[in-house]
Amino acid sequence: MPTPTRNILERSITIIEGLVDHGEPVGPRELARLTGIDRSAVSRILLQLTNIEVIEKSEAGYGPGTRLFEIARLLGALDTLPTAAHAALSRLVEKFDETCYVCVIHGDAAVFLYEEQSTKPLRYVADLGRPVPLHAGAAGRAILAGMPRDQAAHLLGKGPLPALTANTVIEPSAVLNMAESDADLGYTVSNGERVEGGVAVASAFFDQSGTCLGSVVFTSPVDRFPESEVIGAEVKAAAIALSARLGYRQTDP
Repeated sequence: MPTPTRNILERSITIIEGLVDHGEPVGPRELARLTGIDRSAVSRILLQLTNIEVIEKSEAGYGPGTRLFEIARLLGALDTLPTAAHAALSRLVEKFDETCYVCVIHGDAAVFLYEEQSTKPLRYVADLGRPVPLHAGAAGRAILAGMPRDQAAHLLGKGPLPALTANTVIEPSAVLNMAESDADLGYTVSNGERVEGGVAVASAFFDQSGTCLGSVVFTSPVDRFPESEVIGAEVKAAAIALSARLGYRQTDP
């Protein structure tokens, strides 16, 4: 059973999150509605948080205070994309011992930026820093899946797109439809679309504003690839965790 101290801490954090999410000064009544916490409890906690400068009160309502901004600054300095990417990839590689990457969008291409290598002698290797097409392979198509369709269509152009292997999908409309299905699933699977004999599973990650920054990517040789549903669930979870560390809060179920 939760202790009284834990209840107070949980409610305090919930109120802070509600206040920050609101984006502008807010009063106790609205915070109670947003958080589902009793208004009298909200008022008491707001007073306590104001006294220690975590939040501050103005004529318009309550907003973030000096100490909350300082905490945000310190966390931002500690949890940069390289640090957060390493944490996400390490968990995947520790679990599956296959090479994993964080790929970011750069113009109209994707770039493999961070990696954690498998210990196995035969493994998938991508050149870090080298741009690859968005349409060919899971890494790029997951990024397309994380974008609005019109933005993805603009990046793909009218086509036909270059074929990197016999399995590369080259019609933009087909790539867009696949990306749309991937978005519903939460991850992308590709088999030999960019590199023959290679399989990849990727899931998009987002920044605080909800903009897709790139994808978390699992790779392996095709003959060592386990069930895609198992890998997909783990890669999706890693992308969600990475997004959360970058400030993105998913509101949809």
